[in-house]
Amino acid sequence: MSDVPYGLLRHQLPMLLTGARVVGHTVLDAITQASRPGNRGDEGTGGGGGGGVVGGSGVDGAGLAVVGRVAPVVRMVAAPSDDLVAAYVRWAGAAGYDCELPPHMVSQWSLPLVGELLLRMPYKLTSVINQGVTLRIHGPLPRHTPLRVNAAVEQIEETPGRVKVVVAVVTGTARQPALVETRLHMSFLLPGPRAAKTVPLQAEEPAWLIAGQWHADVRDGLRFALLTGDFNPIHWCGPLARRSVFRGLVLHGFGSFVRSYEILRQHGVDFQEIDVRFIKPVPLPCPALSVHIAPPGSDGSRPVRLVGGATVHLAGNLR
Repeated sequence: MSDVPYGLLRHQLPMLLTGARVVGHTVLDAITQASRPGNRGDEGTGGGGGGGVVGGSGVDGAGLAVVGRVAPVVRMVAAPSDDLVAAYVRWAGAAGYDCELPPHMVSQWSLPLVGELLLRMPYKLTSVINQGVTLRIHGPLPRHTPLRVNAAVEQIEETPGRVKVVVAVVTGTARQPALVETRLHMSFLLPGPRAAKTVPLQAEEPAWLIAGQWHADVRDGLRFALLTGDFNPIHWCGPLARRSVFRGLVLHGFGSFVRSYEILRQHGVDFQEIDVRFIKPVPLPCPALSVHIAPPGSDGSRPVRLVGGATVHLAGNLR
């Protein structure tokens, strides 16, 4: 796989500035927490104060209050440059995007807006994790056309030890404002015990078919960071990644989604909507990953998953 040029950093300035704001926000909050009289370090929620929100009555109470306070962000952004799109398409293993943008490239132009929303929320930004993505395609995104991007906090659900957040991102043009609809599923991890995981009833195992395979090497985290601006060090900085809960480098969840999405397209699978959850991160390097798909169910949806050995990395449905 050819390397992604470092020169693409020039296209990621909005996200790099957002990242700098997140770092500054985190440092300022840590200083504020430490300077509070009688602070024990175990009662705050992190983020921009607002500790009364966490521990409320969930989406029917405090969660709705937060949603109501976070105004949507609507912005016209420049069309991604040809060199950035070409490098992204090569990395994704994609084809057939000569006159349009890959719909999953939404992470590149939407992350600065999503970061702006998260900065307005009263939770600790360094505790947020990506848990999945829903992508619905209403029409092709044209190349060389400015994009209209609308990002809004759609849902907040508070449970013990965790705040689940859904951010809706709608991308289009000035004339067609709703061509690709994306929902990013995230969680803020909170101090204290977490709710016990419920064990789902064992359903009959689908008749899985292998749509294709792909692999990831140790530099794929850095490559995807250069393509999208998401420079979380757990994806590219070995020493810091080894100190994380993952104990090593892992690929962006969105990166594993992108590569699996394109394997399905190459297999001839036709779909307009895909909804997946990130189960286990893909470690870097990872020499063998298989994309599985099952026949349609009674509702017309088809189960899909990404598997490496005995580990399921992502799972969901498409239609």
